[in-house]
Amino acid sequence: MDALIRKPSFASAITLLIVIFFIFAVGIGFLNYPVEFILITVTVTSCFYAKYYGNNWKNVVDMFVSKIKDAVPAMLILLAIGILIGCWMISGTIPLMVLYGLEVINPAYLYLTAFLVTVCISTFTGTSWGSAGTIGVALVAVASAMDISLPITAGAVISGAYFGDKLSPLSDTTNMAAIAAGADLYQSIRNMLYTSVPSFIFACVGFYLLGNDLHAGGVGQLETIAKMKMALTGLFWLNPLLMAPALLVFVGAIKKWDTIIVLVASSAFAIALAVIFQDVLFADIINTSINGFKSGMLPGLNDLAMDETTSKNINILLNRGGMYSMVNPIVVMLCAFMFASAIEVSGALSVLLGSLAKKLHTVTRTVLATMFTSSLLVACTGNAVISFFIIKSMYDTSYKEKKLHMVNMSRAMESGATLLEGLFPWTISGMFMAKTLGVATLDYAPFVLFNLSCFVMAILFAFLAKFSNFGTRYEEAVR
Repeated sequence: MDALIRKPSFASAITLLIVIFFIFAVGIGFLNYPVEFILITVTVTSCFYAKYYGNNWKNVVDMFVSKIKDAVPAMLILLAIGILIGCWMISGTIPLMVLYGLEVINPAYLYLTAFLVTVCISTFTGTSWGSAGTIGVALVAVASAMDISLPITAGAVISGAYFGDKLSPLSDTTNMAAIAAGADLYQSIRNMLYTSVPSFIFACVGFYLLGNDLHAGGVGQLETIAKMKMALTGLFWLNPLLMAPALLVFVGAIKKWDTIIVLVASSAFAIALAVIFQDVLFADIINTSINGFKSGMLPGLNDLAMDETTSKNINILLNRGGMYSMVNPIVVMLCAFMFASAIEVSGALSVLLGSLAKKLHTVTRTVLATMFTSSLLVACTGNAVISFFIIKSMYDTSYKEKKLHMVNMSRAMESGATLLEGLFPWTISGMFMAKTLGVATLDYAPFVLFNLSCFVMAILFAFLAKFSNFGTRYEEAVR
């Protein structure tokens, strides 16, 4: 049977790729169809293509099984993170972190504090959308009341939101990038610090300089922030002990303990704290770990006189987590793996990579190709996660040949896809940020200092690989 399998021509392979990009661009970018449906569509398209060249469905399934087998531990991590977020919510751990973030807002340095507050909240919650959609909206409202630049404020909010989306162990894109690349989550996060720390400092300096002529006359406009703080302190008994579950995760990352064990232990610790400190039913605590936290579980909710805006912001910020919250990312991942399997069996990728590999002689070219292909894919598909799995199939062989550790691929994908996803007006994230914050994508794009500087830093580290191993990690066997 294998003898009948034919190798596609370069023209045929590039045609398939163009068709796939077209389906992604139209289906997601213009028609706004579900990502899962589009992935299934391109999978079927690739299967017909593979069949034409002599392959069959069994070959695709066998490839899928081989890929998904290695991803099972990562799926368990995603489920454990869903449980963790729910438990941290009902225990008061995440609300306490959000409260600390709200405390540092200073209207005299609104751009800088907008960046730092969303850094804290997105890192602690692992969601860029949740951070921008709650505290980000409030910060833009403060900026509007103070009659200062909305594009710069929105840029600061989005910069901070994507900092956590890139580095938080609770972020779905951070986990998916590590899963797709085949890298350990915490190793991947540590490797991204090379580009993220300088970019963080640059963003802090940039937002400080952009806002150094602001004045504190808008203190009275912080009513929205104050109401959120009052709501959090009214709903939860917040005290420093609630930081203990987060500290356990931090220590586990430093000590390199097993990720799943650390996450489960932190969840159990949070459950104990919820029983001790929060006025909630034990049944609701257990339900939160499975189905997610709902503010209605708190009896004090009915006693708080919250206006409609505050109530909406609190619900958006807090109502999340639970094991089932990770079902959608896992389904997307399964669909992406199926697509990657189909396109790999078709032979189109191997033909294209055969031509591309001739030009990827160096580490620098390999990393840069990963970054710019990620950017192209996210611009075409509108979704960073999809690009991760395509990139893995495209450049896996090149990384192995050069003995490059897969954390380099993970960082390059995050820099090229995740950080730029919200800067294209037609992507899902770009449309969400523009609609939520009320600022056009192209207006805030020049002021998303962290995202842009992190992309530049990743390019610089790619060129630095020509002269030094600093910031570029190789497999242990060759170190």
